Amino acid sequence: FLIPFAVAAILGLVGGAILNLYSSGLALVSMGVPVRRYQAAIVDAIIMFGGAIYIVWVADNFFYPFQGFLITLGVPVAVWSAIFVADVIMRKKAYSEKDLYDPQGEYGSINKGSIVLMIIGTVVGWGLVTNTFASWLSWQGYLLFLIGGKDGAWAYANVGVIAALLIGFTGHILLSRKAIREQESF
Repeated sequence: FLIPFAVAAILGLVGGAILNLYSSGLALVSMGVPVRRYQAAIVDAIIMFGGAIYIVWVADNFFYPFQGFLITLGVPVAVWSAIFVADVIMRKKAYSEKDLYDPQGEYGSINKGSIVLMIIGTVVGWGLVTNTFASWLSWQGYLLFLIGGKDGAWAYANVGVIAALLIGFTGHILLSRKAIREQESF
């Protein structure tokens, strides 16, 4: 069973990597980066390959840089997720697919309130997490002095992720409920 398992595992990893490259390339193109989709996927592949080379041959170990990366990435993902959940909860009607892709549509091209919430939630969240796993992330935790410092009881609780969730969720409800009501009145 070793050989079939190895083949299935390798094909699963390759399939996942291809899907991730396609998705991230599509995300770059949709953000307005002036490249073709395959070029964006190539840029992403180069970045992933460089990261893999660093982790395998340069870094002292894999776990600590990866753990630091996950903590750092977890904060903005928490804000974004909370904004998305709040938006879905507040809407009574389905999204208009046509208007989602139209900058002149009912949703507009940029939701400035959500971008501000992303920035505020990320700054506050990074200020409330400690990241001792990677020395290049030691700048995080700059707001922990409010709850006992970087060595206090809450230092390693990663309360920044919770703060990011709360900022995104409550902030979106407060900033967007009127606009959502207006969008759904049509």
